[in-house]
Amino acid sequence: MTTPCVLCSPTLGPVIAQAEHWTVVLNRNQNLLGKLMLVLRRHAEAVPDLRPEEWAELHAVMGRATAALAGLFAPEHFNYAFLQNQDRHIHLHVIPRYSGPREFAGQTFADPDYPAHYAVPAPVRPLTPEGSMALAERLRRAYAGAAS
Repeated sequence: MTTPCVLCSPTLGPVIAQAEHWTVVLNRNQNLLGKLMLVLRRHAEAVPDLRPEEWAELHAVMGRATAALAGLFAPEHFNYAFLQNQDRHIHLHVIPRYSGPREFAGQTFADPDYPAHYAVPAPVRPLTPEGSMALAERLRRAYAGAAS
């Protein structure tokens, strides 16, 4: 028996936005403030299997997600990664990188490895459910206002 795909779950979230082919999701691990995943809305496991229309929409969704994070938290850099080590479902990590600490919901977020490589595995830093919802709502508004 195979394990159900976590990224195919209808309860995946908090969802920031949905496009025809991609869902923008707040990563549960907020070790770097605003870390997102862009999740393909159909199950596929190999990035080269993306269809032309999915690639095109990914470019637009990635641009809006990046613009939203830039407007909210002004990261100095971004990392983008198709890792798929744990979840064999096409998804792109959007990882903001910070040269100094950022504050959100009464917490301080630091990027101790900046500007070096993003530490994998990074320490897990979940938000409280309230903090997660507050961050998701701010990102939804910023994403909606970001140019594609």
